[in-house]
Amino acid sequence: MDKKDASKTASGHYEKIIPTAWLVAYRRTLSDIPFSNEIFERLDLLRRSHAFSAITEEMKAPNLAPQFEARYKLMNRLILEEDSKQVLEIASGYGPRGLELSRNKNIVYVELDLPEVIRDKREIINHIVKGVDINNLHLIAGNALDLDSLLEATTYFSTDKPLTITNEGLLRYLNFEEKSRVAKNIYHLLDIFGGVWITPDITFKNVMLTEEKTIKEQNERVRAITGIDTDQNRFENDEEAKAFFENLGFNVESHSYLEVRNLLVSPQRIHMDEKTLNKMIEFPVVYVMRIRK
Repeated sequence: MDKKDASKTASGHYEKIIPTAWLVAYRRTLSDIPFSNEIFERLDLLRRSHAFSAITEEMKAPNLAPQFEARYKLMNRLILEEDSKQVLEIASGYGPRGLELSRNKNIVYVELDLPEVIRDKREIINHIVKGVDINNLHLIAGNALDLDSLLEATTYFSTDKPLTITNEGLLRYLNFEEKSRVAKNIYHLLDIFGGVWITPDITFKNVMLTEEKTIKEQNERVRAITGIDTDQNRFENDEEAKAFFENLGFNVESHSYLEVRNLLVSPQRIHMDEKTLNKMIEFPVVYVMRIRK
């Protein structure tokens, strides 16, 4: 199978993931993340389409909002700390980060996702900005497993400036061979530009028993929708995850969701107690990775 055929196969397989983005978009509305309500309002109109037919109101699970808010805010903090003027978000979905960060006209922001997502995302953004040109935000259809797609996305960047690459919610749907392919593709880009890869897509098997009922039920619903057993795609523990990326040529720096605990507003909005909140965000991490040469 050549690279083009492999990309088509992967794209068809992961189209099933698209509806789950609606669930994440809803949970962001319970926070103060910019553009969250506007994006969800437009995205909810698409729920009646065939692609979203499996999603129901009962699946919203608002109790998971603090985890997704913490993930987003920790990612933002780490991205801004890099002070990068070039950001590539892979599998960007319906997230608001491109809209938010591209308000800084010194940042060139490129989002890459499957054609169906990019089509809908473009419509959503055009509605929100109401025809105002955002010349530094670019939406590209492609697949993270396909190096050519990623190279096309980087044509908007300058090779004399470092690149920050992010992805949020992709790797949990990929098996370990696919994770490796994505990591090697990202290594190739960072070898050209320099910079950093920032991702929270590091889930561990050794914390499955401690996960609350809501998370377990949600994982079952996602499995039913996507046909993907995300539990099988987990790392055994933090040590295995770090070794996986280190063996692919990365240096790994780990950050806990607890670092942004005081920035969260959704726990108060859904009346979550401190014990439950701490348990929910105690184990998830974000990796900041740079290549070794």
